[in-house]
Amino acid sequence: MIENEFKMMLTSGQYEKLCGEFTWDETVLQTNYYYDTDKLTLSARRITARVREIDGEFFLQVKLPTKTEFSRVELERKLDSLPETISGEVLKQMSGEDMPNVKRLGKLFTKRMVKRFDGGEIDLDLSEYFDKRDFEIEIEFTDEIKAREILDKVKSLLGNNSEQCVCMGKVRRFLQELEARI
Repeated sequence: MIENEFKMMLTSGQYEKLCGEFTWDETVLQTNYYYDTDKLTLSARRITARVREIDGEFFLQVKLPTKTEFSRVELERKLDSLPETISGEVLKQMSGEDMPNVKRLGKLFTKRMVKRFDGGEIDLDLSEYFDKRDFEIEIEFTDEIKAREILDKVKSLLGNNSEQCVCMGKVRRFLQELEARI
């Protein structure tokens, strides 16, 4: 599946403002467990391997880069439990790419509020990892025109005239903090 999304980092005040601006369809509590080698081989290739836990269920997810700035290939399969390591063979079976064996590096918890719209959804995220907390809005879409309208509405509400709609993703922020601690 191709995942298309615009992302913006938020301040805590902007996050609080957006919490009250929409009627949210659901709140999802999820934990992402990130996997890579000690040398961050996957990250260097812009590949993400993670296990996402939601309501006690585990999903192995692999994200691969595309040529488009706002898109990534996202592959997923259900797991019975949370692994400590994942073999490169399992990752290759999912992605078709040669991959190394990887180990669990840590976790990032997210409280996600979801608002669906025709052609996509808004995900308002509060994430915690190590001793950090950050805020982000993601607009996932199949209809880019509608998504840009939503993005413009959000920017207007926040008084943000920036053209930037791509920020460092959760895995990159997590890995940056991990490297700072080593």
